[in-house]
Amino acid sequence: MRRLGALAVLASLLLCGGVQAAKTWTIDPASGKADGAGTQESPWRTLAEVVSKGQLRRVEPGDTVLLRSGYHGDVTLSGDNADFITLAADKGAKPRLSRLTITSGRKWRVRGLTVSPSFAEKPYDGRMVTIAEGGPSSEIVLEDCFVYTVLDASKWDAAKWMSANSGIFMGRHGKQITLRNNYVLNVRFGIDLCAEDSVCEGNVVSDFSADGIRVTRDGLTVQYNVIKNIYVGAKDGDRNHDDGIQCFLFNKGSGTVRRAKVVGNVIINREDEKQRWPTSMQGIGFFDGPLVDFVVTDNVVAVDHWHGVSLYQAQGCRIERNVAWNAWNKRMTPWVRLGGKVGEGNVVRGNYACAFRIGSEGVTASDNKLCTEAIYREALQKALKTINEKFGAANPTSGLPRLGKKKAAGDSKQ
Repeated sequence: MRRLGALAVLASLLLCGGVQAAKTWTIDPASGKADGAGTQESPWRTLAEVVSKGQLRRVEPGDTVLLRSGYHGDVTLSGDNADFITLAADKGAKPRLSRLTITSGRKWRVRGLTVSPSFAEKPYDGRMVTIAEGGPSSEIVLEDCFVYTVLDASKWDAAKWMSANSGIFMGRHGKQITLRNNYVLNVRFGIDLCAEDSVCEGNVVSDFSADGIRVTRDGLTVQYNVIKNIYVGAKDGDRNHDDGIQCFLFNKGSGTVRRAKVVGNVIINREDEKQRWPTSMQGIGFFDGPLVDFVVTDNVVAVDHWHGVSLYQAQGCRIERNVAWNAWNKRMTPWVRLGGKVGEGNVVRGNYACAFRIGSEGVTASDNKLCTEAIYREALQKALKTINEKFGAANPTSGLPRLGKKKAAGDSKQ
């Protein structure tokens, strides 16, 4: 009886307008007007204009704002919402931004946008997407987006690779931020993770010149990402020590980092043997610690470097079922390694690598074996199958697959 009574009250409220239904708003650069109503029949014009004119304040928690194809400007968002406000590409649409910044706030979801400085009237340096760097932020989701400096970097020289824009920056004032299934292309740094207890999953960082993903705060989960194709190195004047996934304490360089999970990622030095400006990179390079209660499992790493999976000053860490292989210069054989002053309670089990440097103090080691190309190929296919099942075979906005080189989908203005 109590349940039926509650349902009856809810139905009554809905009928009387006591509970407001979520609305859908529309923005269309082609047919919208500055004084539009924000409806499907009378859309607003661009997202940047909607924000600057204060029209976004009409959007209530739980509402969805659909963006149609066209250029929506350089957009900055902020504000706390009681429920998620979703900004998403309309069905079949390709909305474009030159830059996206969410300075601070709560419960924002952004989906299916293309962000590039190539759309701006005047190019800019630095990051293309910044989240949670301006103040307290939580429960922000960026998913299915395409972020790039330019689509075609084939004619870039070494200097241009080193001055390219960086992709996504998850800021130090955030918690519970999610980056999911985004594609970051032709950049300096790919994704920086500086917000505690956050998730980076299913993303692709392709064609970059510094680090793919950086882990710099406690409680970060980095899973099922693909990081591939590193450009320019020391011989080209680049002093950055490139890593597929790197870890250090934000703004200090060293210091305790806790509870990171690095699971099921694929890291590949390069896909094309004819790639211009080739160089090597470290795979999972966690050198600055102490690193406490890390889980590094089921990653597949193919790099032209000694550091396949390396954790320094590890304490209570698990390194299990990773595969490290070198398909290029066999002089550098990627290892699984515990380095520096190793603490207690580490487990290294079931890994395949070209070498092991794990010692005996503070570690329980078992079933670690030398890798072969056949083992690497099988592990790569298994990892890719898992990622594709979870997030799809291609990024939905760019149309680009997780592995392989293919022209991005998009309209002629991209």
